[in-house]
Amino acid sequence: MKYIVKFNNAERHYINLELVVDTSKVNSLKMQLPAWRPGRYELGNFAKNIKDFSVLSGDGKTIPFTKKTKDLWQIECTEFTQVNVSYSYYASELNAGSTFLDNNQLYINPVNCMLYNVDDYGASFEIEFSIPSDYHLYSSLKSISKNTLYATNFEELADSPIIASNNAQSKSITLNNINFNFCFQGEINIDWNRLLQDFKLFIEYQIQLFGSFPHKDFLFLFQITPYRSYHGVEHHKSTVILLGPSYDIFKNFYSELLGVSSHELYHVWNVKNIRPQEMAPYDFSRENYTQMGYVTEGVTTYMGDRILYESGVFSLNQYFEELQKLFQRHFHNDGRNHYSVAESSWDSWLDGYVAGAPARKVSIYVEGALISLICDAKIRKSTSYKKSLHDVMKSMYQGSDKLSPYDKKIYKEKLESISKSSFDDVFNNLIYNTLDFSNYLESALEVFGWKYEIEKSKNWSWQYGFKTKSTSGKVEIENVLEKSAAYNSPLVFKDQIIAVNNFYLENNLDYWLEYFKDEDVVLTINRGGRVLELKINKRNNYQYFNYKISKI
Repeated sequence: MKYIVKFNNAERHYINLELVVDTSKVNSLKMQLPAWRPGRYELGNFAKNIKDFSVLSGDGKTIPFTKKTKDLWQIECTEFTQVNVSYSYYASELNAGSTFLDNNQLYINPVNCMLYNVDDYGASFEIEFSIPSDYHLYSSLKSISKNTLYATNFEELADSPIIASNNAQSKSITLNNINFNFCFQGEINIDWNRLLQDFKLFIEYQIQLFGSFPHKDFLFLFQITPYRSYHGVEHHKSTVILLGPSYDIFKNFYSELLGVSSHELYHVWNVKNIRPQEMAPYDFSRENYTQMGYVTEGVTTYMGDRILYESGVFSLNQYFEELQKLFQRHFHNDGRNHYSVAESSWDSWLDGYVAGAPARKVSIYVEGALISLICDAKIRKSTSYKKSLHDVMKSMYQGSDKLSPYDKKIYKEKLESISKSSFDDVFNNLIYNTLDFSNYLESALEVFGWKYEIEKSKNWSWQYGFKTKSTSGKVEIENVLEKSAAYNSPLVFKDQIIAVNNFYLENNLDYWLEYFKDEDVVLTINRGGRVLELKINKRNNYQYFNYKISKI
């Protein structure tokens, strides 16, 4: 099959796609647009961006088609030896997993916008680009001419983002006989020496941990924005990382650049090769349910930062800062008392990436990372530091690009065989239940010679047990901690605070809360258009605390 990709008016954000299919040996086609994309375990509804879907024969005759589902088209082609499927795709959103077009670039994640033949999933693809003469293509796909790429099958195509641009900055380095390529799209002054020195350290360390790298080439694609952004998506032979603002990436945001890059590289092994059985292979037509998010994203989140520390990129204090964020996100989420990380993994397809119902669920990234910390410490202690979670993950990797499927039983057996100890308590209490993590975390940190302390926050709203966000000058409740003074008021999600003790707010909520710290507080709120007054009693022990990690 062959795709022809072109655009006429970048400002309108429409990409024109034409798929040419040989139908000489088939009577009908079932053309599927993926319902989701790997790395984001929720339905994407990409078909909402398709306009002017049409089908013509090779000689220009209109061919009728039937839309069977929201993203599946059936085409009857008994009388035709070639079918040309044409449509426009609206590409106005820029993130690490999207497709985007403007005057600066054409950026395609094929999994968003390209079809596959359900009955010929293994078919190869040529992708020909009609782009300005000064544009260059950046992708992990094989290049067969200046503007034409090749994918051996749809799985490879779907997992290979592409940037076409005339202003990208790029460099390459060779490590362990593997070519690592870097492409920055967007306005940014790159400190290449600093970047390549740090990347070399954690790349070589990750390869050392697993014993080999499954590919000969790897591409880091960076989408740089002038505004605050942070997002990464893993692929077999590449990753896309969205970061901003431009001016801060090599200053205050540099540790986050390193963190997300290390995380996404680790996915080359964990998820792209070591993968839950339910996703081996991916089924792009529907949800791929799994409870193993505590491994796919949890282990990766833990290892991403841990490796930066162990490889010498992060200092110990820098690593503590990242751990502290995980501790805080865990203890600030009442969902940990109601929903296990395994259940939350399964339900990521339901509401995994939005706030959803308050205190309902947990993050597979956060909970999974802390569980990985606990597992790692348990292995190191039981083996007198001769083994670690690194050894578990290496044992699950087969040393090539061959898929290594696993389930709960396999993962647990690997942990126990490496450590020579039982993990029943971790699985029964922490992964598939909602037992308090506190004692486990304290014991885990102790193995490394560390400890954590709880400190009262200087944020006064946190001391009352609620968090806010400001939108267009309005102060809105974002979260309320169970059993806190605010929870007992009862203040609820999305309440808009207007005044404190009859003093109108002007971006000064915490100042008024501090001013009345020794008194009961009355909040005037807007709740769905009704003005209410809620009395909040004096602060109790249910607060949003800060968590400080240090050496013992």
